[in-house]
Amino acid sequence: MRLTRFPCLLFTIYCLLVLGLETQNDPGAIAQEWAPSWQLPQRDRPANIIEAPITGRGEMPEGRFFPPIICGACHTDIFQQWKGSTHAYAWYDPLFRALYQKGLQEAQGEQQRVVMDTCVRCHSPVGFTTGEWKATPSTPGSEASKENIFCDFCHSVKATTGIGNAPFIVDPGDAVKMDFGTKRGPFKDCPTTAHKTEYSELHTRSEFCGSCHDVSHAGSRLAVEQTYTEWRLGPYNTGNPATTTHCQDCHMRQRPGVPSTGSTERPDNPGFAAKKEVGGIERPHIWTHYFVGGTSLILGPILQEPERQKMAEDRLKNAARVELITPTAIKPGELLRFRVMVENVGAGHYIPTGLTEVRQMWLDVAVADADGKEVYRSGTVDERGHLEEDAVVYHTIFGNEKGQPTYKIWEATHIISDYRVPPKGQRVEKYAFLLPPDIKLPLKIKAVLRYRSAPQWLAGELLGDGAPTIPIVDMAEATAAVQ
Repeated sequence: MRLTRFPCLLFTIYCLLVLGLETQNDPGAIAQEWAPSWQLPQRDRPANIIEAPITGRGEMPEGRFFPPIICGACHTDIFQQWKGSTHAYAWYDPLFRALYQKGLQEAQGEQQRVVMDTCVRCHSPVGFTTGEWKATPSTPGSEASKENIFCDFCHSVKATTGIGNAPFIVDPGDAVKMDFGTKRGPFKDCPTTAHKTEYSELHTRSEFCGSCHDVSHAGSRLAVEQTYTEWRLGPYNTGNPATTTHCQDCHMRQRPGVPSTGSTERPDNPGFAAKKEVGGIERPHIWTHYFVGGTSLILGPILQEPERQKMAEDRLKNAARVELITPTAIKPGELLRFRVMVENVGAGHYIPTGLTEVRQMWLDVAVADADGKEVYRSGTVDERGHLEEDAVVYHTIFGNEKGQPTYKIWEATHIISDYRVPPKGQRVEKYAFLLPPDIKLPLKIKAVLRYRSAPQWLAGELLGDGAPTIPIVDMAEATAAVQ
């Protein structure tokens, strides 16, 4: 009897696996809204990554969260850092909003609609948990919901169910009743003043950042943004708590004039998290809350935050190194061959990262003769801001179900190509062209690594005639003379 049943059992398991795979790839399958992209082994988890239901849509009544201006009364410096950050404008970034609205209009089928719905959970988490944001271009009602990603949300997260796709479990106080509740953070000895405090290991590790900075498609499970994954599988995560560099060690040490990247010093920031008058303790290091990343677009032309824009540029300019590898001698009329090496020396993730189907990082390479006459060029940007097609571009290209390239995340089904530079890794590009027989030597070769948050044509498509000019940042360059 047992021998007879065993093949039947195997066949049943096989059928379930096949059906499961077919469901996963079926465009009509039910979308898995909040399945985390990572589940750590129990031995590697912070104590507050647990197995429990996440805080769902509409579970928090309006008025549970305090707007950040209230937090700023005591945490003055941190509030000032935050209010000009990209977290403070996560929902109101016009390029994001325009892309989101386009997705709402074009999404077809349950899977694509759910994908657009999931944007809200990270970009306006309180709007999601209060149920004010639905998959419509409406305006939130409560003051807290208008504040994007802010103090009382992040510090009311008591746990997550994993990493990726915002699997938060939130336990705020009650602003209506003036009950501040318990705030979680990196310190174990905070005094109890207006609110209770609790140490959270999760807040000290990359897993907290990875809750939002790792995103997979709610339907197809396609990896859309993998910043945490790139860090976790990279060299900055050594597996040893004493030597691992977490996201916070770079992004929450930066301040004006201190880029704090993998290629620079990351000094402590001594001071007070809260005013001394309200019980704040002087500490050797206070985590900064500027959160600028490499996004100079919203900080510059849109928000007119020159200091923050400079901080974003400083981070970009300390992320990469460019080296030229040229021949020792050349002759007119011969083929000139040279290479350009791009090395990721400062980022704990790939460059670029995040929304990599939109980001543009590319090489602008020029060769001039002894008179300064340009004899070769690759990677130019024309007067309309369009990048020429033959440029070496570091980015991701998504494909839709027809196999066509697309920047529209909601219709993406697969990755056509992913060509970027891993942390502490490099890419080597080869160039060659025929020298004119009458060229004047020596030649000067210049290679510049350039970056912008999005192509200019996409800004025009999403924002129309009023689209801002997308700033281009020169991240690194190298020059060489060849005789």
